Amino acid sequence: MNTKTFNKPYFIFALIAFSAMACILFIPKDTEASETVQSEKKVYSAHADYPVVNTVNELEEHADLIVSGKYTGNRSAYFQTDDQGEVVVRASKSEFQIEQIYKGNQPDSVITVAEPAYEDDEAIYTIEGYNLMNTFDNYVLFLGATETGAYRVVGMYQGQYQIDSDLSTQSLTSNSIETVHFEDDQKDHYSLLKQQVLDFLLEESDQSDIITE
Repeated sequence: MNTKTFNKPYFIFALIAFSAMACILFIPKDTEASETVQSEKKVYSAHADYPVVNTVNELEEHADLIVSGKYTGNRSAYFQTDDQGEVVVRASKSEFQIEQIYKGNQPDSVITVAEPAYEDDEAIYTIEGYNLMNTFDNYVLFLGATETGAYRVVGMYQGQYQIDSDLSTQSLTSNSIETVHFEDDQKDHYSLLKQQVLDFLLEESDQSDIITE
């Protein structure tokens, strides 16, 4: 694994306190989730209280680990229940293979990432439009450490980005699956953040080419 750092100024913003188990932080504000239909599966979308950032630098400030790599295909469900035993949060714990580290230290090449979404044979459950990682794409993740050893995705959908192998030809609409569950204002916001992520990766790629020449 290669290690690089984001060499950009930090911005400070207020961050809500996170629970020890990463998935527990995804508490919906609404008791009833909205429902839509997509690809023969019902999609239940819930909202939560979470910080909305304006720049990738803000994400970096609150991330303990920033990595790129791929989801291995190994995933387990994590459900949170209320006092009556009713399931109130459906989330997932996904295995992630690290290919490169941009911030932080992680001795293991494979980590567990808590994702604020869950899918079964009949439905998709997402909080704030987050889309579960797939095995086909590469990802850049902004992650926060937890006491359990798993990592939480910082800022929910703001902390996950699909990345094509050819950065120079990637457009913000080429991976529309990223924003399939987003609301309109979230799509615009995500596009702004992803452009900053792509700019950084292109800059890092150019620097690597110079060093190897």
